[in-house]
Amino acid sequence: MILRVLIINECKLDLHSIKKCLENNFSAVTESKSVEDALRVVGQNHLDLVLLALSNAENICSDFLAVLRLTLGVTPLIGIADNCSPTDFPLFANSGIDNIIYSDIPGDDLFRKVHALSDAKEKIYSSFLVKDALRKQKNKKVTIFSESELNLFDNDFLSDGTVINSVIGLKRKEDHLENYSSSDIFLIDARIRNIERLCANLKLCRTHRYKPILLVADEDHKEKALSVYRKNIGVLDVIDADTHPSIISCVVNAHIKYKRLLDEFYREIKRNIYTSSVDAITLVYNRSFLEDYISKREDALNHSAVLMIDLDKFKEINDKYGHSFADKVLSEIVAHIKSYIRLTDFIARYGGDEFLVFMRNISRGEIEKIAERLVRSVENKLFNGIRCTISIGACYVGTENVKLREAIFIADSFMYISKKSGGNSVYLC
Repeated sequence: MILRVLIINECKLDLHSIKKCLENNFSAVTESKSVEDALRVVGQNHLDLVLLALSNAENICSDFLAVLRLTLGVTPLIGIADNCSPTDFPLFANSGIDNIIYSDIPGDDLFRKVHALSDAKEKIYSSFLVKDALRKQKNKKVTIFSESELNLFDNDFLSDGTVINSVIGLKRKEDHLENYSSSDIFLIDARIRNIERLCANLKLCRTHRYKPILLVADEDHKEKALSVYRKNIGVLDVIDADTHPSIISCVVNAHIKYKRLLDEFYREIKRNIYTSSVDAITLVYNRSFLEDYISKREDALNHSAVLMIDLDKFKEINDKYGHSFADKVLSEIVAHIKSYIRLTDFIARYGGDEFLVFMRNISRGEIEKIAERLVRSVENKLFNGIRCTISIGACYVGTENVKLREAIFIADSFMYISKKSGGNSVYLC
């Protein structure tokens, strides 16, 4: 198992045997002896494993561990204990450390523990993350609202196309918050008077709703910032203005990273939902989505209707012109059908060249007019240069105790009656 490993050894423990064991197995090992250097390495590199030397619970830097865990994402973090008491281990675990080992651990035991964590990480990655997304973010866009210029970041953070937009003395909510739509994150100086209103307006703005907001506070305004944080109006964290720029840089970079990861994750979810629910040719709901839709509507219908629509002699079009041509005809006809029904009506591809339309809150007379008008309009229109006709079977339910699946069966049966009578017609019960 070849790994890219960072050993953080600010405690100056003797970790020679662990380092040698990793290097003998062809792993690339980097050793950092300060918090600032370690955060810089984590921000600049894609790591497979981080080892952190621990002395005791009293000396553990919880702020550093919080930043480290946030910056690492799902990369395993293993603590190396020396003189630690086992009673300290829960504290380490609660600080984000995945496992605890001793500095004299045998090589086989070390790799067993590492492999278990690395395997879990790879499964998470393969599910919805891209490994490169855990690198240092590029082209970051940070907006800082402040009463004066704030210099919060180190030079490394400011590289790779980072844009810092400082908004000095924001006066009112009319100052066009939507102008900062390209921002990845917002930092707000706690010295600003009406922080609550600014945070609320950012979250109410459609383009900013899911973007991170951090407050930056000096010692005099720390309590004010914490009070705003406790109001649960979108603030994720409070940063001490005196914190080392490398730590602030890593915290902000990590928030941007997770914001982008979540954006990509939800985009992928929406894409998967769309592709799994919508027919690729006609762009209406597919049969799978229809079945799910039906299963959730078990109540009897009331003043509703189901139309089953089938293209007459569509197989002849397929055979004569080919599938690509026929698909285009099909998509044009479906688009035409959609133009004749209401936006609130449900339409799905039932199978082949057969489509289902479900309409609520409609009268029998309206259904009859819509269906007849639709049949005549298709008959009189060219689709991809040829004429087509459709057959419609309709089931209207007034106050009868009929369920959706039963209405579909009736409409489908009447559609076949319409086709057998020559097509280009409506059969309504």
